[in-house]
Parts: sequence; structure tokens; C-alpha cells
Amino acid sequence: MGDNIAGELGYLRGQELFQIAFGREEMVLTFNADFISVHSPIYFATAGNQAFEIWTPNGILKDPSIFRLLHTQIMSFQMNQNEDLKLDFTNGDYLILCKWQNASQGSYQISCGQEVIIV
Repeated sequence: MGDNIAGELGYLRGQELFQIAFGREEMVLTFNADFISVHSPIYFATAGNQAFEIWTPNGILKDPSIFRLLHTQIMSFQMNQNEDLKLDFTNGDYLILCKWQNASQGSYQISCGQEVIIV
């Protein structure tokens, strides 16, 4: 992950997840006053288990386990070369927000106050 992105996303560490909302083509994760809006596949894993696709646009939620993340905090994050973003939570579970390779409008956006990062 480049230093610029790491610096920009540093505020995510310690953020508590307050709400998980679903739309037909979007999942929104709300942290305090900030949020992440996702328009691409999301993978989820409980501590020590293999990640699996839990949601994709125009699909259904495949497992309610994601709600275990409510009221937990982001402990750390990593972004790979494909710009997939992994969020590790304090309960040991994690999410991976995948970047569409041919996304014209972005795969996910992270909003912190007035700043918006679109990937």
C-alpha cells in the first residue's frame, strides 16, 4: 500500500462500526460520522476462517454473520496491489472490499468529514 493512501486512511483505525445498511447496488458501513459506501463484492471471514463472498451488487446478503461486526472497531487495514481493502476488526473478523477491475464510477468510496476517497 502506498504511503499516500495509508496516510489518508489512517483515521479508519479505531473507528467503531455503528450501522450496516443495504441497498440494491450498495452496502453502507457507518462509523461515527464517517462511512464507507461499497458498490462491489464484499468478502467476510470470522476469526481464523477462510473469507467468502458475503454480498455483491444486485445480489442478496449470503450470511448474517456480518452483523457480528456491529459495535466493533477497525483494528488495522491493508490495501493490496489491486486496491482491495481489508479491514480487520477487534473481534478478529475481517472484511475485504474488492475493487472492480473495470469500474467506471468506482468500487467503493470512503467518506471522512469533507474528504471523500474513491477507489
